[in-house]
Amino acid sequence: MSENTASSENRSAVAGKRRGRINDCRTVQSVVDHKVCCGCGACTALCPVNCIEFVYGKRYNYPRIDTERCTECGRCLKVCPSEFLLRGTDPGFQDRPREAALSCHLVHASDDQIRYEGASGGGITGLLCHLMGNGDIDGAIVARTDPERPLVSQTLIARDKDSLLSAQGSRYAPVSNCTALREVAEVPGRYAIVGTPCMLQATTRAQELLASLRERIVLKIGFVCSGMASRASTKAYLLRYGIDPEIVREIRYRGEGWPGCFRAHGNHQLVLKRPYFGDELEYLVASDRYLRCWNCSDHWGRFADIVASDPWCEQMIEHEHEGRSAMMVRTEQGAATLESAIRSGSLVGESISADTMVGYNGHLLDDDKHSQHSWMASYQCVFCFRLKYAPRLVYSLVRRRPTGLVTTLKAKLAKQYYEWDWAA
Repeated sequence: MSENTASSENRSAVAGKRRGRINDCRTVQSVVDHKVCCGCGACTALCPVNCIEFVYGKRYNYPRIDTERCTECGRCLKVCPSEFLLRGTDPGFQDRPREAALSCHLVHASDDQIRYEGASGGGITGLLCHLMGNGDIDGAIVARTDPERPLVSQTLIARDKDSLLSAQGSRYAPVSNCTALREVAEVPGRYAIVGTPCMLQATTRAQELLASLRERIVLKIGFVCSGMASRASTKAYLLRYGIDPEIVREIRYRGEGWPGCFRAHGNHQLVLKRPYFGDELEYLVASDRYLRCWNCSDHWGRFADIVASDPWCEQMIEHEHEGRSAMMVRTEQGAATLESAIRSGSLVGESISADTMVGYNGHLLDDDKHSQHSWMASYQCVFCFRLKYAPRLVYSLVRRRPTGLVTTLKAKLAKQYYEWDWAA
């Protein structure tokens, strides 16, 4: 055997050994393999050797590790907000307040155009414009439609008002704002980040690992989240109305007042517009979510400074047309920021009770009645073979709650979980 052949075989053996260990819960690849990646992107930003490629799959976003370069330092797994599912334990943030709040407000942007085009009164955009105009932040991590790939949400650090306005509205498709943490760690400044609860948990973990992130991320804005829909959901919605996704150049899921409408634009023209209510658009999110979303224990952004949501209630649905954002303040920093924006006139707001705020999305509270528990039991039994969860699963089935088991089995059997395009 030649020296080169022996060397090649040795490298292959090392790589194979690494791959075996990677699948054995030593890197974030184990999270991907177990199909509970939430696509936040924090692992790609924290990898010290930059060996994690971020893939924008047909269905979801997910990381891919170059096993030849991976040193198995474990940092990617430490920052991952989904690794608790592999351990089969609690999420590890019981010390964080649940739906406790310093104060709650119903607000809207004072700028009529921002309010009109925002998802719910332009509250978050108005707040970020205030911070940027005051010089309190140098940039904000947000997401917008990728002009080259309209079904993809592009993460960017907005550093001026025009960039902020380009990211207005909700994104009912995979968003991975934590991918921007690498730039934040490398470029001095003061930043805000907008994201789902899992993204903000990942950001908090990243701050524990990197001092630069602790200093530079000065505000975390979250929103009450019921789950992130797949990219295929939007594609299926377009195809339902005979719209070829290939001709679409921009997608806006909300805007034009409240609750708004879905709009798809082609080359300088509107090709589809559907109302948010009175239409199946409201099922766009529920139709196909990450498996991680079904197993979520934090819909209410416990790691945020400020949490925003739509004010879903009968009175608002019947009488509100321009839009307002309900905002729960979780930290002193969040309280000072929101009060400053209201005092300056950037936001128009009124105080509401915490009970009122929680009532807007009470079905997402993490309590014993939450259906998440049946999904969690299903996941642990089907994916991790932990039979101690079997009694809880049986109890759910007896109570005629088979959804968790069906959803989990579908994910388990899917050969291309992240890439499968069920809308095709």
